[in-house]
Amino acid sequence: MTRRATWVTVAAIAAVVIVAGAVWAFQPRDDASDGPARAAHSGAPTSDDETAGAQQRWDALLAACTSPADAVPPSCGLRIPWAADLVTIDSVRFRIEQPPQLTLTPPTFRAEGGILVATVTGTGHDGAAKSVTYRTEDWMLRGDVDITRKGVDLIPW
Repeated sequence: MTRRATWVTVAAIAAVVIVAGAVWAFQPRDDASDGPARAAHSGAPTSDDETAGAQQRWDALLAACTSPADAVPPSCGLRIPWAADLVTIDSVRFRIEQPPQLTLTPPTFRAEGGILVATVTGTGHDGAAKSVTYRTEDWMLRGDVDITRKGVDLIPW
């Protein structure tokens, strides 16, 4: 074997050792490991307080998402095709006929099955004032769940 072939072989073996070490170092550890206890919450809520806190936060989030506004609120899972009917929006009013059902799966949440009606008032393509009503029967919302000692926080995407 030539000197060059020896160095290439040694370098290849060193690269394999380094990659194997990196893979081992970044492997997830199970909770029974000797390392420090994890602070993150995983799994479904374990107490009635967490579930009640999530429901209170969910109700507040729905109220914020559906309060009258002059634009469609961001991060509320709402897509209103108003541009097909209107040039500009003056106001948007919402009515929840059925709230989406909240499911917590920390670190995320999902809410599905909502029925929402939005009435958008603005200027039509002909320049006249116009009011259009939109209805969705599959309103859903997703986001992150942050469960701490202070309570439960829902952060919609």
